[in-house]
Amino acid sequence: MVRNILASDNVLSFFICAPKDGSGVVGLIIGQCGADRDYVFYLARSPAKRDKRSSFDDIEEDLVLDHAKQISRMLPGGMNILGIVVSHPEDVTSPLHPKVKSLLSNLCKTLDYNRFYGNAKKEMIILSFIPKPQKYICKEYNISNGTLQLADFKFTSKKLKWYRIDCALLIDELYYLDKEENKSSLEEHIKAILEQIQKKLNNVEFIIDNQYKNKDECIESYFKKKISKRGSKKDDADDDRPLTALALFKQDFPSSPSMHQVKESSGSLKMTGKIISRIWVQSKTTVAEISEFLKQDIMCSLASRCEMHVDSLTEEEISEGINCIHEPPRRVLISLPDIEPMFSDYLFPGEGPLGAKTSLEELFGVKFEGKLISEDLEGEADMSKFYDSKVVIKLESTSSGKFMYSAIGLAVIILLVALLIHTYL
Repeated sequence: MVRNILASDNVLSFFICAPKDGSGVVGLIIGQCGADRDYVFYLARSPAKRDKRSSFDDIEEDLVLDHAKQISRMLPGGMNILGIVVSHPEDVTSPLHPKVKSLLSNLCKTLDYNRFYGNAKKEMIILSFIPKPQKYICKEYNISNGTLQLADFKFTSKKLKWYRIDCALLIDELYYLDKEENKSSLEEHIKAILEQIQKKLNNVEFIIDNQYKNKDECIESYFKKKISKRGSKKDDADDDRPLTALALFKQDFPSSPSMHQVKESSGSLKMTGKIISRIWVQSKTTVAEISEFLKQDIMCSLASRCEMHVDSLTEEEISEGINCIHEPPRRVLISLPDIEPMFSDYLFPGEGPLGAKTSLEELFGVKFEGKLISEDLEGEADMSKFYDSKVVIKLESTSSGKFMYSAIGLAVIILLVALLIHTYL
């Protein structure tokens, strides 16, 4: 079956800005996979060291992969890096250029390195654009078996219609560390509590717009025209209203007290705070898919900010016999010019959206005219209630500027409480 892809023609600006020499340019294809069709809403040009490149073989693969890693952290749930776009005087798909093959294989590995992101796809798109005579060819490359087949890529002058779903989730998770885990790093501790959260999230059902619908129903069913007794139809503007999703946890309690287990613990890790999830979907997206997109968005956001926080610390910075508070970045949403779905960015404590402008321009290959449009939905965490005890130490990031991208994350607090048994005594 031929893969169908639809893109708004505003992404054509990528090719207008591409260099005309023989070195070529590479970018990332960002969009959403559907049951019958994929939707592309942005082409992000990957950074390059122009002074060191003379041919397409000189493409800096590590820069493209690092670009993909950063972009994947910023995508809302349901959005993925679908493949790469190449502007080059020759068709790089017939035959498949070795550099393109290597890029796609390593891109898949890069996106798969953190399963919480949910971005890994085994079938990648290659959009090859030839400036003269203004021709493009699209093919799908299967990473698993190495097959290559044509794909139907079309541009439309109509603006792609996106439906927005918002969800707020309170997190108050406690994870107990056993003796062996006590020897592990902070990164491993955080991974363990994220896995515990993900297991519980898998048992969540989302009620959208206060309506319970079959999982196979599409999002457009929430906006079907209702005819009043007088025969007048509902206002079309109602189609633009965002929907709200409510998370319902299906708790699974042991059937008898004897099924409870008592385990010895050498410490605990607590994650508490509020996370705001916002996703955009196409009209044919089902209720089941929306549920998965929301879960992906929540886990990706949690994992991204925790990973950034750990990377920013100069050392483990956890001492024996004390309580430590970690304040990861909070999430904000950034609008790109003429693009409806917004991207996530993450800000460390004390940072504001204005500092993100330069790095975002480099990441997405755009120039922001005027003020950067952003939404700080989560706000900064209120840490005062955690500082009542004199033994509590606050651990903040020491080098937020080390990232190309900015961080604008959720106000989630990771509490590392008592890594020794005697602390409980």
